Amino acid sequence: MKNKFYTIFALAIGSLAFGQVGINTQNPQGIFNIDGAKNNATTGTPTAAQLKDDVIVTASGPTGIGASPDASAILELNVSQLASGSQKGFLGPKVALTAYNDVATIPSPATGLLVYNLGTAALTYIGYVYWDGIEWRQVDGKSLQNGTISSLACTSATLFPLTYTASTPYSGTMSVPYTGGNGGIYAAQTIVGTNGLTATLPQGNFAQGSGTLYYTISGTPTASSPTTTTFPLSIGTPAQSCSATVGLGKVLAPGEYQFFTFTLPATYVGLLSTYIGGTYDAILGQKVRLDLNFFASSNTATGETYTPRLVNASSSNIKVWYASLSNQDQYRRSNVLLAPGGFLETTGGTYLALGDNMNSGSTPVTATSSSDNSKEIVTVDLVVDGIWYRIVVEVSVDNLNDTNATNNIRRVFMTAQRMSN
Repeated sequence: MKNKFYTIFALAIGSLAFGQVGINTQNPQGIFNIDGAKNNATTGTPTAAQLKDDVIVTASGPTGIGASPDASAILELNVSQLASGSQKGFLGPKVALTAYNDVATIPSPATGLLVYNLGTAALTYIGYVYWDGIEWRQVDGKSLQNGTISSLACTSATLFPLTYTASTPYSGTMSVPYTGGNGGIYAAQTIVGTNGLTATLPQGNFAQGSGTLYYTISGTPTASSPTTTTFPLSIGTPAQSCSATVGLGKVLAPGEYQFFTFTLPATYVGLLSTYIGGTYDAILGQKVRLDLNFFASSNTATGETYTPRLVNASSSNIKVWYASLSNQDQYRRSNVLLAPGGFLETTGGTYLALGDNMNSGSTPVTATSSSDNSKEIVTVDLVVDGIWYRIVVEVSVDNLNDTNATNNIRRVFMTAQRMSN
């Protein structure tokens, strides 16, 4: 009896070794096939919809779940045939690593080993990491070592947009340079600044060497520029700390230019900054606002209709020196103590009018040496805080190639260059 049993058992094992095994199917698609829903066709190749609940192992070893494995894959997980709302993902092993080079939680990890770090132990990074043979790394290859920098340059912090307005929601970016980065990781930060604004920084990695941190600035400010906002920053291990103060405007480097362009109606009367509103950003050296005072409509043939204006945009007195030159006037003053909000007008009036009012149907001018009082350009040399700036103001009236004065516009161009250290 025993001999008969052994013979039957050997024959069964032999059939498994040289045949195909199907569970819930009489038509296995590989050396081993489990048909979870028992819905495969009895002959031929099952449809993709029938294979969605199958596990298939081919004769050479590759395994497919939800499909026959592609020839290039050792394992294929296919959920494309599952209905939307019922599809599933891959869930890797979860661990709580204690350090970027932890080899105790998973002893002797193989190079390329992939796990999901929970971030509940000393290594607080949350997400998939892999072992590169020396340390655990993020899936994009970035380091998980504690990030270090040698210095944080808060004095070079910049804000864009440059200014903000009280009670108007603000969203911008503060850029803070640093040096001596090691490529390591830093944690996310939320920093409450003054004037109702908050700085947020997502988790990230320092660059190798020099780089820049980009904080998102948001909130509804309780004060308007040029009242500044200060953020106490501290980042890196060991921490580098400093206070970043922003909100006054751009700081020009020696030789650097700054350009401003604006458009407004030719009939507008008032300050350029008032017309533009909260986005007006022509603030020089974080203390002087470049402005224009339009005291009359420019829809005249000739005449003076505006004056350039230098305004103390800071909260303290400033001492200024200036010399203004145009094709009409020369103005100059020294050691002027300018109060907060105080201003200097650099001409007695600047020519700006629509001039000839030529349009597309006019006869073009082939040559002329004539002149009128419809146009003027102003150059201002300014010294404030011991720094020399040169400002050029150019404004023109565009008739838009028609004779309808009501749609004329002024185009404002201003440049400022820092001329000294």
